Amino acid sequence: MYYEKKYSLRKPERKKFTLSNFVGYDENKKSRTLPCDYVDCVFNYGFKNNKLVNSYGVSKFKKGGYEFPPLPEVKGRHGVFCTTMIVDDLPRFTALISYAGEVAFCVQGDKEWRTMKTNKSMAHTQGTIYYVNNEPCLFLAGDDGVEWFANNIFYVAMGEPVLDLCVHYERLFLVVKGIHNSVWFSQAGNPMVWEHEIDKGGYINFDGTVGEVNVIRSFNNYLYVFCDYGIYRLTAYGDQTQFNLKKIYTSSGRIYAKSVTVCGEYIAFAGDEGIFLFDGYGVSRYTTKVNHLLSEGYDDIYACYSRNKYIISFTNEKTTDYGLYNEKRANNMLLIFDIFDKSVNVMRGVSLKYLCAVNEKTCCKVVAISDDCDTFVELDDSGLYLGEPMLKYWESGEIDFGRPADVKLLKSVEYSAKNEYYLGIICNGERQEFLLSPNEKKKSLYIKAKEFKFYIRSDNPVDEILPPTLVVDFLK
Repeated sequence: MYYEKKYSLRKPERKKFTLSNFVGYDENKKSRTLPCDYVDCVFNYGFKNNKLVNSYGVSKFKKGGYEFPPLPEVKGRHGVFCTTMIVDDLPRFTALISYAGEVAFCVQGDKEWRTMKTNKSMAHTQGTIYYVNNEPCLFLAGDDGVEWFANNIFYVAMGEPVLDLCVHYERLFLVVKGIHNSVWFSQAGNPMVWEHEIDKGGYINFDGTVGEVNVIRSFNNYLYVFCDYGIYRLTAYGDQTQFNLKKIYTSSGRIYAKSVTVCGEYIAFAGDEGIFLFDGYGVSRYTTKVNHLLSEGYDDIYACYSRNKYIISFTNEKTTDYGLYNEKRANNMLLIFDIFDKSVNVMRGVSLKYLCAVNEKTCCKVVAISDDCDTFVELDDSGLYLGEPMLKYWESGEIDFGRPADVKLLKSVEYSAKNEYYLGIICNGERQEFLLSPNEKKKSLYIKAKEFKFYIRSDNPVDEILPPTLVVDFLK
């Protein structure tokens, strides 16, 4: 006798997953399951109250309603210095641009730039303020030595090639080029006297065991000497016979000299092994999560500190696999680190160099020069780049939902949106994008694979993206 066979199809296991609660940027907390709260690939988005929102922006710099005139055209190597100087008994924001044999300068309120001949033929690359007769004077240094600027006149301080300089206990300290470089210091109270005598100036040679000397910083009553692979602490106050030098840190990776910045209670710096905070006694790793971004651009670094933020710009020309931000340009990335809450914001596709912090009682801003603007620009919280929306991008890691052997079917995504954005899915060597519109609440997907990558991108003037929910079937 013949009996008809009956088959019962097993209903797939269905679950809902929040894609991400949008907490932050941290490669050490990536997850292969959802929610993917932390990621290591996000550009121009910020995180706020479990939403993706606008990050920082860039606009023309204004101070007290004043906008600087267009920058002078400068070719070749040059240096840019921004500071506050007393003009007519009032603090005025002052900018100088040094290039071969000349300096262009502009004081807040000027309608045009003025130029002056210097005593040297090369551009200055470093600068610091030193008070001469209780008046702030700008000392500039470069391959031709040190000059100082006061009352619209340049005076020669010394003629050796200088890499860096700073003021510490009424002495001017310099990093002077040499076999391993050396640190020179002036007479206390007189930056014009450099003779090597016990009651005047002097110098300290280094043996090169931690590389060449590159940077000096005055911090917490000591002078810290940063080399390629280590840090010395110099006790340097009072009589120079009491000076004391001690090596306090050795690094296995290179310290990026141009990144070294005093940040309140710390000195922050970038290196081959991450971002570090130095408190004067020990070094702690702030983060390793940006190493892949910094690996190519450390020669072009500019850094500053403002309002608890350590900010560095650099060049990264790596082509991304999602086809965004491929334009090759100098200093196209900006990292903003919050020293206290350890958060990170990443800007990409910009042009920001010669960073300078303007930290006054009535004005705390980060000023820079951009290839896309003819005058100074400033960092703001608009989320716009010189008035235009920025392309923003967030990407998860590989997601297998904790079940790597199972095939998953992405059925749909449920969401709530104020502005449209794209949800992208990468799997099986292919990429698919879905436009999520504010007029809908659900979008069918129907994509089958064992693991997926998800990304979100948008270019709205204002973004506020809530966590979407994925409906997933697990197929046996």
